[in-house]
Formats: sequence, C-alpha cells, structure tokens
Amino acid sequence: MRERKLKLRAEDAEDLAVFAALLQDARAPLAEMVFQPGEQRFAGVFRRYRRECLADPQCCEGVTEVETAVVFEGIERVRHRGFDLGDLRQVYRLLTIATHPGRDHLVHIHLVFEGGAEIQLCTHEIRARLEDFGEVVAASEPPPAHDLGLPGEEERGGAAVAEDR
Repeated sequence: MRERKLKLRAEDAEDLAVFAALLQDARAPLAEMVFQPGEQRFAGVFRRYRRECLADPQCCEGVTEVETAVVFEGIERVRHRGFDLGDLRQVYRLLTIATHPGRDHLVHIHLVFEGGAEIQLCTHEIRARLEDFGEVVAASEPPPAHDLGLPGEEERGGAAVAEDR
C-alpha cells in the first residue's frame, strides 16, 4: 500500500497555521536550512511526525515520520538568533510558525524553535509550499509531550492533561 504524502501551499496566515500544526516538533539540522537571496527563497528540510494519520492525534502510539521540504518564496531578508552557527549538524526542533505585520507593508514570518532559537523571514506576501518526500518510516523517537501551563495541569499517562473544574 502506498503511503499518502502531503503537498500543500500557503498564501495567508491561516494557511501557515496549518503548516505550523503539521510541522510541530519537526526536526532539522541547521545545514538543512538555507536562504538563497538571489532567488529570494528560504528553504528547509525537516523530519516531521505524521500525526494527521493517527486515529487519535493525542496518542502518538504508532506514529510515523517523513522528510518534508518547506519553501518560502519572495523572502527579502532573513534574521536569526539562538543558533550555534559553528555546528551545522546541530538538530533543532520546530515549535511553531507565527506571522506578524512588519514595517513598510512587510510580513514577518517567525520559525520558532525549542531553546529560544528563531528565524525571522521578511516578505511582502506569504507564498510557501510544503511537500513530503522520501520514505515514510516509524518514528525514530516519540514526539515530546507539551506542558500547556494551564492551572491544575498534571501528568497523566505520559501526557499533560488539564483538570476540569
């Protein structure tokens, strides 16, 4: 049976929110992220969890992962912080993708990584694509459980759960 792979494009903040959900906890070494200023393109290759294929996305039993290319077009400037530029093999875990208005009609797209690392992409319009490629495999490590920081939250069965009040 052939595994279904995603091929999506984003043209607004709502579309990027879908990318953010699909890429939550995706991993990429710094060497797999590149800005090509002549082409105004930022691209990265991530290994993402395929939670959308699970019957219960909250339970990660049996989760698979796949290599995914993410490309942003029309990028005028890239800023970054919190990366060890001396170690291109260092793997970073993506937490989310957020957008904010910038100056002079620019849009700032923020790729936020675990440990405070961040990449800011500056563009006049959102034009991005996400495409799975390569072999779908069993996850090499389980996705992390995220503490939402809610009052009354406690650990239950390996996942954070908020108590009803």
